[in-house]
Amino acid sequence: ISHGAYSQSKLALVLFTYYLQEQLTAGGFMVTVNAVDPGMVDTALYNNLWSLTQMLKKSVAKTLFRSFTSCTLCPSQTPAEGASTAIYTVATSEMEGVGGCYLYNGQKTQSSILSYNSELQAELWKKSCELVGLQA
Repeated sequence: ISHGAYSQSKLALVLFTYYLQEQLTAGGFMVTVNAVDPGMVDTALYNNLWSLTQMLKKSVAKTLFRSFTSCTLCPSQTPAEGASTAIYTVATSEMEGVGGCYLYNGQKTQSSILSYNSELQAELWKKSCELVGLQA
């Protein structure tokens, strides 16, 4: 369940980013937003898990990180290395004025097909506005 919720939250971030960029552009604002995915980062995410289920997840996560670390195509990164994608996105002149992109491991790439669903983007935007007491 928790992995599903995590995945949904990441999809929501990308959906929201695309819709926000659309709204900023339509409003004539000179602001850009992009979605950044640093890739596999070895963080302390599972360090404080205590239930039996959570402990099992922790051991599976550690095993996966070890597997990814030995995989040359999908290496695990330190938190500092993982942050480099976000830093690149906001600091490089190549991204100046460029919005509505999805960057994975420092490269502009396509996000999931579902993330381009404009109806889902608008629905998330509307619900988000409702939750914070704003009109969409």
